[in-house]
Amino acid sequence: MAAFTRALEALLHLLAQLGELVLAGILAIELWLRAQLSQLGVSPPIQTVLLIALAVLLIVAALRLFGGLIRVAVILILLLVVIHVLLPVLQHQAPPPG
Repeated sequence: MAAFTRALEALLHLLAQLGELVLAGILAIELWLRAQLSQLGVSPPIQTVLLIALAVLLIVAALRLFGGLIRVAVILILLLVVIHVLLPVLQHQAPPPG
């Protein structure tokens, strides 16, 4: 059971690192887009509205393109979290060996 717990924690840690990597990429793109819009003379409030609209369009497009895959990934992640939460409870309720 300890090996399974370590593997589960490693997988959750990997998912967290992947999330941080995606967030860093999104931040870099946002800063680049803001710089480009500033060079075009677009004011910061309008930049924010444009970037939010672009983000919504990208999210809708991603859900339409990868809807099934995203659903499967979310279900797997939720199952791993449930197993991680229940694992200590299940270990204490197991009958003693022998």
